[in-house]
Formats: sequence, C-alpha cells, structure tokens
Amino acid sequence: MVDARMTTYPPTLNEVELAHARCAAYSLIAHGFRDPDRSWRAELADPARWAEWPDRLADTHGPAVAPLRALRALFSGSDEATAVETLQPRFAALFGHCVRGACPPYELEFGQGEVIQRAADLADISGFYAAFGMDLSGEISERADHVSVEAEFLAVLCAKEACGLEQGDCELVEAARDAQRQFLKSHLGRWLPAFVRRLAGAAPGDYYSRLAEFADAFVTCECQRCSVSIGSALLPLRPVDPAEDASQSCGPPGECGATRDPALTQLTVSRAGTGS
Repeated sequence: MVDARMTTYPPTLNEVELAHARCAAYSLIAHGFRDPDRSWRAELADPARWAEWPDRLADTHGPAVAPLRALRALFSGSDEATAVETLQPRFAALFGHCVRGACPPYELEFGQGEVIQRAADLADISGFYAAFGMDLSGEISERADHVSVEAEFLAVLCAKEACGLEQGDCELVEAARDAQRQFLKSHLGRWLPAFVRRLAGAAPGDYYSRLAEFADAFVTCECQRCSVSIGSALLPLRPVDPAEDASQSCGPPGECGATRDPALTQLTVSRAGTGS
C-alpha cells in the first residue's frame, strides 16, 4: 500500500511523474465517457494528450498498458470507429436519455440500496468533493455519481498528490492518497467492474468496449496499489420503479441531472486549487 509517510523528501522524479501519469489516466477515463462531439474528439486526437505519460504506467500498471495502446490507436488517424457521427448514436444507445439506459454510468444505479440509502451514498460522494474544494454548481451537468465525474475527482486527487510531492507537503500527499483509497473502496472501485462488464457485453469490439477495458484494468491496478478490494463484476442493477425512472429523464445525452430526488445533486468538477 502506498503511504505518504513512506515517501522520502525530496521525492524521486519517478514518484512525481507517476502521480501525473495517474492523473492523466483518470482524466482520460473521465473525458472518454462524456458526450462525444467534435471538440471532444479533437482533444483525444491531439498527440499532446498521449505524450509521455502512458509509458510511465508500464512498471506499476502493466495490465492497463495494452488496453491503453489499443484505445490510443483508435485516435491515431481518421478512424471511422471514433467519428463523431458514429459515436453519438452509440452513446445514446448505450447510455440513453434517461438514468436507466442499457449501461447506466451512475454508481447509484448499481446495488440494492433504497432511496434513503442512495441519498446517503450521494451525500458521501458530494462530501468527498467538497472536502477537496470541488465546486457544486447549478449549471446543467452530470450527476455527482456519474463515472466521468468520479474519475475526474480521482484525477484531481492525483494532481494534488503530485503537487504535494513537488512542494514537500507531506500532509497534502497523505490526505490525497488516503482520499484515493477511501473513494476507490467506497465508490468507483466498488461499482466500476459491474459497469464495464455490462458495457463490454453491449458494445463488443467498439470504442466503448476498449475504453471500458482500459478503465477496468487501470482501476483494478489502482485498487491493488492502494490495498483496496475491487468490487464484483456481478453487482446487479438496483430494482427500479418505471415511474421513477421516467421522472429522471436526462434530456440530450450529456445533460443528465434533472430528477425529482433532491438528493441527486448536480456537480461540476474543477481542478482549481489543486495545490491546496
């Protein structure tokens, strides 16, 4: 298990570079599961997006390297598989215009929790975000338990870890690493395997199955690195009341968040203040 107290100061360059690489990996997962448009694809097609950091994962996240290379290869040219015209209908088919699509990308759609428990779980997620300076916003945004938001939060924690290492701030490093462990244990590491299993089955061989394969391999390595047990790929979807699901219409893909449950707070994640 990685422990800030075991880190020597000044830290090695490898420690800092690995924290930045892990930040980039989580950011890729977050970006990859957002609604695809032309600016989305342009960012993934930019060689700078893939510069250096993938190689830094080889020693610590070996099983994630091959899926990452396969994912990167899709954006190395004008592959029709990653054309916006191809991905937008795939995104809608997989994730739907309501919370319960074919492959719901929301943590709270997995498991057996009742509404009260779901509200408590969402409050816990939002508490993590607030503790590290994430901004709650009334703007149209994904729900706090969306896979892209949870991955972006872990990217922020890795950025804070890197900042702490660079500044010799042991308390910041320890806080960031502890939050990573706890968030993986209670949230992303618990439900992601079940989500990617459903996604791989629904989208065999396409962009989303490759993204799912990388996300699964990387987060599994992260859990092992933090001595956290990864969740079961067989975690079921929660029972749903059709009337409730209909009331949680998302509108256009990427604009989910409207819901009659006031506990399902909208959230916008910002990396502002990663050094504090």
